[in-house]
Amino acid sequence: MKMLLCKTFLFAAMLSASALSHAEEFSPVNTKTIRTMSGATATTTLSAPATGLLVIDIQNEYFPGGKMVIPDGMKALNNSKKLVEFAHQKGIPVWFVRHVGAKGGPLFAEGSVFAEFHKDLQPTKDDRIITKATPSAFVGTDLEQQLKTKGIKQLIVTGLMTHMCVSTTSRDAVPKGFSVIIPEDATATRSIDDSRGGVIDHALLQRAAIAGVADVFAEIRTTQEVLDLPVTL
Repeated sequence: MKMLLCKTFLFAAMLSASALSHAEEFSPVNTKTIRTMSGATATTTLSAPATGLLVIDIQNEYFPGGKMVIPDGMKALNNSKKLVEFAHQKGIPVWFVRHVGAKGGPLFAEGSVFAEFHKDLQPTKDDRIITKATPSAFVGTDLEQQLKTKGIKQLIVTGLMTHMCVSTTSRDAVPKGFSVIIPEDATATRSIDDSRGGVIDHALLQRAAIAGVADVFAEIRTTQEVLDLPVTL
């Protein structure tokens, strides 16, 4: 009798484990972002005094002649330019961020043409310039102080590269109390080695970078969607 009971319990356990395995196999995967599950809502208006536009690293190093040419760089530049013009018209302050490397260094060398802003998108005398040496526009700069002194609470972040400086700056902004909108077509990145002998295509990396930052840190929109938002004074 004991042997029969043991065999019965073992068979039942095996059935239960099999059923659980099949249930896990066919259970739907939750792909919702943490922002969505946390109840984050879409921005419906922009407050000009409380909104700032960050234009990150649209510099010659990322364009023909530089060492890190970005295939969609001009698209990101042109959409960023639309947003800069929009910000100027609406009274939204603009910060141009530039990366500057060591003098004589391999990338963005201080004093070189590659560290300069692209000729098609230059800051005006009313725009502010932040010079950084890391992927984050907040590290080693007074950007946070400038934004908070101006009463900025929301940032629109554009520029290059999506997976690096755009993403890092956006991630750093949120714990400092800023909300972030990224117009995804005003950003771009390049193809990079995957450390396994292959290459991650720029379009795939762009998509993954946007998805990664969208999970917690940023609201993702298009340039046109941002341009269509009402602006209050």
